[in-house]
Amino acid sequence: MRSEPSVIHKKSVSSVSEKPITGERSLLLIVLSGYYGFDNAGDEALLSAICSSIRRIEPGAEFVVLSGCPQKTKNLHQLPAVNRMSPMQVLKVLRKADLLISGGGSLFQDITGPRSLPYYISIVALAKILGKPVIFYAQGVGPIQRRFSKFLMRWWGNKVELITLRDNSSRELLQELGVVRPPTYVTADPVFTLDPSGEHYERTEALLQQYHLKPGKLLGISVRPWPALENMRTDLAHFLDALAKEGYQVVFIPMNYSQDQPESHLIASMMQEQAIVLEENLSSMEMIALMTNFKMIIGMRLHSLIFAATRGIPFAGISYDPKIDAFLESFGLQPLNGPYKKMYEQVSLLLQDENRQEQIRRQAEAFRARAEENAPMALSLIK
Repeated sequence: MRSEPSVIHKKSVSSVSEKPITGERSLLLIVLSGYYGFDNAGDEALLSAICSSIRRIEPGAEFVVLSGCPQKTKNLHQLPAVNRMSPMQVLKVLRKADLLISGGGSLFQDITGPRSLPYYISIVALAKILGKPVIFYAQGVGPIQRRFSKFLMRWWGNKVELITLRDNSSRELLQELGVVRPPTYVTADPVFTLDPSGEHYERTEALLQQYHLKPGKLLGISVRPWPALENMRTDLAHFLDALAKEGYQVVFIPMNYSQDQPESHLIASMMQEQAIVLEENLSSMEMIALMTNFKMIIGMRLHSLIFAATRGIPFAGISYDPKIDAFLESFGLQPLNGPYKKMYEQVSLLLQDENRQEQIRRQAEAFRARAEENAPMALSLIK
């Protein structure tokens, strides 16, 4: 499989711009399948990044989102959306589509349950039955453990037109599964292309004032419920206490509001030092703007780390999934693990590294350039 998007990138715009407009129909209609409409800041950021990247090349492109909550998606992104669990609505929009974008995110995995991967593959299968081109867009693949999941991935993965991936481990897994027919490229997470607006920064400035927080020694924490890490809560609370005693203000940032806020309150309640849990359900762009004010982000959610990296903010990751390990490795980092004293030592070294911020900025710029390759490759599929 290939890892550099050379030829496909060059032909992308010309292959789309020649398509005629008929009647009142837009130049392009693209259907987006992902984990959208569930209050997950990372996935909502992906949706924003994909659409904005495509519209920079093709301003006339229109989108329909397959969403868990269509009205929420319409309000947040000003995009048409349909119920992703309604077969008739999905069929209707796919019949009109010029392209299905599956992704980004970690859609093709079965560690969270047996139904997730078959659902996303079923959307791909329907699009292919209807004769529509499909791209796996900056996907992170795996873990895939069930035999049926592996079969679905191999069968339908080999029928899509193009695959872009956000890390090398995903490419290696697809090779192991036998997904070898489509052109496959390692790019980067689309979120690296996002830039908050002045309005987003103004909102986060007001939020800091509301909580009486001053930039300088703010530590952002992103946690999520995960059964295998329940025994880690006590160590994590001790670890955060040790940092708070050094003068750092610990601030919990729920990335998936409904899931992460209870877990944030639980760990904060186990701490002896004062910690703040943000009660607002912030948009992904507001979170990215907010992180500009932090000394470091310590996160379990992958996109908490990506948000920090896009702003050049040092970060440390707590691993619950191989995607965390893969992302940390790309920045030369190891996940936090072990007793709280070991985690404290790891983070202390990062906080003392005066060159870390500049290293992150350079690496994030490289990822941004690679992430920009996704959109022209997707558009190259539309005849």
